[in-house]
Amino acid sequence: MSANRNVTKVGIIGSGKLGADIFYYLLPFNFQLVWKCIDDEEAEKCKVAFQKKLNRQMKCGVIDETTYNAIQQLVYINASNDSLAGCNLIIEAIWEDELLKKELFAAILPFVEDECIIASNTSSINPSKLIVSDKIKSKFVGLHFFYPTALKNIVEIIRTDDTSKETMDTVLDFCKTIQKEVLVLDEANSFILNKLFLEVQNEACDMVSEEILSYRHIDELVDKNLFPGGVFSFFDHVGNDIMLASVRNYAMQSSEPDKYESMIALLEDMCAKNLLGIKTKTGFYDYNDHDAKENFRFETEPANLILEGMLTCLKLAYIFKAMEIVDEGVCSKEMLEYAAKEYTGADKGPFEIAAEMNILY
Repeated sequence: MSANRNVTKVGIIGSGKLGADIFYYLLPFNFQLVWKCIDDEEAEKCKVAFQKKLNRQMKCGVIDETTYNAIQQLVYINASNDSLAGCNLIIEAIWEDELLKKELFAAILPFVEDECIIASNTSSINPSKLIVSDKIKSKFVGLHFFYPTALKNIVEIIRTDDTSKETMDTVLDFCKTIQKEVLVLDEANSFILNKLFLEVQNEACDMVSEEILSYRHIDELVDKNLFPGGVFSFFDHVGNDIMLASVRNYAMQSSEPDKYESMIALLEDMCAKNLLGIKTKTGFYDYNDHDAKENFRFETEPANLILEGMLTCLKLAYIFKAMEIVDEGVCSKEMLEYAAKEYTGADKGPFEIAAEMNILY
């Protein structure tokens, strides 16, 4: 597959879960790829892991020797800012922290070509807050991939007031090349998919704070009736510290910041206790054994009538937020239904669930 006519060399900054995921997703598209890691030690780890994957693919017949050699020539893994010289597009995917991102952009700026587009994979910070120089104003954009990249056929493009048409056209063309559907958003309506699911997550946290249901009860309701993975299990897999940073950012953007008090307080408590989820082997669930076991169990099981009532509350939070997004003209009902299913891996989106509840829209 040939690379995009405008984008031939792509830089990926960040070697965490999503940065690595984006790198490996882009490999088959024949771009020159520069993967910039945080330091030399991390770069060496990424080189070793990449080489093992490539060797395994050739050994198993997934790629032939010609392809193997071609990929080797196209990939450069390092920790140096100057390696980003010549990139047409740079995708930043580091920790969700505004100050860290701005420090990074300031550090790479001397090595960035004048026509290079810089994209932040931020999931909660409006991109205009990350612009550190007038030099990159028109060429800066949010490009939000979802994990795992290969299985989520949707990306959000967030444009600022200064993002040029040429930048948008190039990024749209790039997304088409890498076979991704796109949601194009302005900053007033940024990160709508995360904000859509935030309504369900916030409702779930309110239920826990009011001691109505446990984490397991809620996750089972959500997993069976709304979308796979539940709420608190999802938090654990993302990382409760990352979730906390994101929710704080969403609260600052919201016209109702106090609405998320219970959710923020719960996540703050988890982080204070270092219960960050999978990465610390304990969070809302304990992962020290093979099977995840719920922490903080309730003494009694709730009656079916309570479960049914709480499920209705969760569904309505999901449906009404989806309707609000469409009513505000952010995107079409059909596009939001598609994007919600792609994001969650669910068979049904909010509007199909609404129809099942005889809620017409």
